[in-house]
Amino acid sequence: MLDKYEELNLANYVEGDETKMVFGNTQNKDTNSETIKESVATMCDSLKNPYFNMYHWCKGELYDIEAVFSALELKDKIQSKIGKTEKKKRSTQENLDNVTTGRKTVKTLFKNQNDTGKMVTNIENTDKEIESLTVLYDVITIYLGESIVPQFKSRKVKIYSKII
Repeated sequence: MLDKYEELNLANYVEGDETKMVFGNTQNKDTNSETIKESVATMCDSLKNPYFNMYHWCKGELYDIEAVFSALELKDKIQSKIGKTEKKKRSTQENLDNVTTGRKTVKTLFKNQNDTGKMVTNIENTDKEIESLTVLYDVITIYLGESIVPQFKSRKVKIYSKII
C-alpha cells in the first residue's frame, strides 16, 4: 500500500526520480529499504486502537451498574407492591366491617351479608400474598445486602484504585 502511495503521490516531490524513493526504488534493492518495509509492516500489524478497549471496558462497567440498579429497583417494586396489597386488604376489611354492621357506603351499597364470605376469602388470600411478598422482599434484601452489593463495591473500588 505504501508502495502505491509513494508511486502515485510522492513521485511529484522527488520529481519522478525512482532513486530518491524509499519503497519504489527498483534500481537499488538494498537491505535498508527491505528493513524499512518490514518494520513498517510490523508496526502496522502491532498497532491497536486504545479507545476500542476503553469503549468495551466502559460498556462493561455500565452493564454492571445497570444490573445492580435493576436489582435494587426490583426490590423497591416489591416493597411498593406490599404497600398496595396492604392498602387493598384494609379497604376490603373496612368494606367487610361496614357490611356486617349494616352501614351503607358507596363501596358497600350493592353488597349484602352473602358477600361477606367472598370478602373474608379475599382478605385471607391477601394476607397470604402479603406474607409471601414480605418473605421475598426479605430474601432479596439479605441477598443484595450481604452478597451482591459488598462484592460489587469491593470489585469497583479495587478497579478504580488501580486506575488512579
